[in-house]
Amino acid sequence: MMNNSWKYLGFILFMGWLPTGALAQNEQDALNLSREEVTGSARSVAMGGAFTALGGDISSIHWNPAGVGVFRGNEFSISPAFHTHVSSTEYYGSSTLDSKSNFNFATLGIVGTKDIRQRGKWRSQSFAFGMNRAMSFHRSFSANADRVRNSLIDDYINILEENNVTPDDFNEGPTPYPFDIYLAWQNFLIDTLPQVEGYYNATGELPVAQDYQFEQSGAKRNTFFTYGANYDDKLYLGGSVTISRIIYERIYSLSESPDPNDSTTVLNEHTYSFQEEIDGYGISASIGAIYRPIPELRIGLSVFTPTLYSLTTEYESSSIAIFIGNQIFETPSPTIGTYDFSLSTPFRSNFGLAYIIGKWGLISGDIEYVDYNSMRMEGISDGYGFGPEEQAIRTQLLKTFNYRLGGEFRVTPFTSLRAGFAHYSNPYTQQLNLNGSFNLYSAGIGYRNEEFFLDASYQLKQSAMRSFLYDPDLVNPYYASMTDHRITVTFGYRF
Repeated sequence: MMNNSWKYLGFILFMGWLPTGALAQNEQDALNLSREEVTGSARSVAMGGAFTALGGDISSIHWNPAGVGVFRGNEFSISPAFHTHVSSTEYYGSSTLDSKSNFNFATLGIVGTKDIRQRGKWRSQSFAFGMNRAMSFHRSFSANADRVRNSLIDDYINILEENNVTPDDFNEGPTPYPFDIYLAWQNFLIDTLPQVEGYYNATGELPVAQDYQFEQSGAKRNTFFTYGANYDDKLYLGGSVTISRIIYERIYSLSESPDPNDSTTVLNEHTYSFQEEIDGYGISASIGAIYRPIPELRIGLSVFTPTLYSLTTEYESSSIAIFIGNQIFETPSPTIGTYDFSLSTPFRSNFGLAYIIGKWGLISGDIEYVDYNSMRMEGISDGYGFGPEEQAIRTQLLKTFNYRLGGEFRVTPFTSLRAGFAHYSNPYTQQLNLNGSFNLYSAGIGYRNEEFFLDASYQLKQSAMRSFLYDPDLVNPYYASMTDHRITVTFGYRF
């Protein structure tokens, strides 16, 4: 996968710890980059994204391209949004609170509609072009504890011993583990001493204090080109081609401080830091239909091909160690690592029902099918096949169903109140003991007349995670409860 075996082993290690019964980081990254949530216009967010059978909204194209066929005129809309992520983490009985906010544009688009009633029962055709923010990666959390029995350096030494890496390997030939363990060796966190058999651990023998900081940012943005048509005001058909862009960045650091009473070490503190960026483009296509068997009822169905991404990851790391007497050793990774790979996201489809309640409003519900087993990865830099990772995807991820429900109540001829709920199911098998599910609760209000509309929504997302800082045989997991708050405002103009 890299230029030599040491760099390959280093790449596997830096990409994340490989805990027993959990996904490795390669498969976990593929899952994180493939998932989506309910974003877009304020109306769509307020109604939980339940738009597969509705259409007539710029974000409905994200769920069903046939939604563009429902438009009866030209329209431009833009949706700025404000997002705040709040996390509460438990680690060895210690609680920490963290947050991260950002301003973004959830969607931007224009729809053009042409009257074609002279062609028999075909009423109109519509074209749409725009951008939809399908997923936000913004979040941060921290974890700290005062008395952790085993340190990160213990994990490093176990890896060296299990792979028969000797001190001479650090001084001769290719650099082993250049993005993590090698840095600890250069900073004398791992050493050899005449009176010590094997490797010496500079963090000592007593429990250590740990402070972990994690922050990630970026987004998945979809640029869509959509065509739809209206047949006899009963059948709406549509197709879309989507260009997706992923920008994902993460930075984390782990600091450890030995017990001041530990006489087996002269280390005050050390910190390992890692930074990674994934960037690339993908392409996908979708088709859909909406059918009205009676004026009040709409039935929607859509199918989406996997998005085929070409991605590049760049990463670097550093280590700093501070010993008694203010002796400071700082070592960056010897190079900036790069690797190109392709990712094929899951196949998905949507089925929806919507019922129009006269002039009073409507209720809508969606079921989304996502086949996480169908994800695929392949190395572009060297053709590495990601066989073990794909095997883990097939055996440790599931085919899931997500559910979205929304309603709209017309208070006056121009003003509506909205509410919605969405449940995204856990993609992990039961054996992993991981919870990847989350719920979305939303509400909103909108004003519309013949020329323009103004909508606002609030969304609450609740989720949780369980993870390890390194080998789970050495350290307890940390638990993070996460809450996301999203406020979206949409302004639209009809012309």
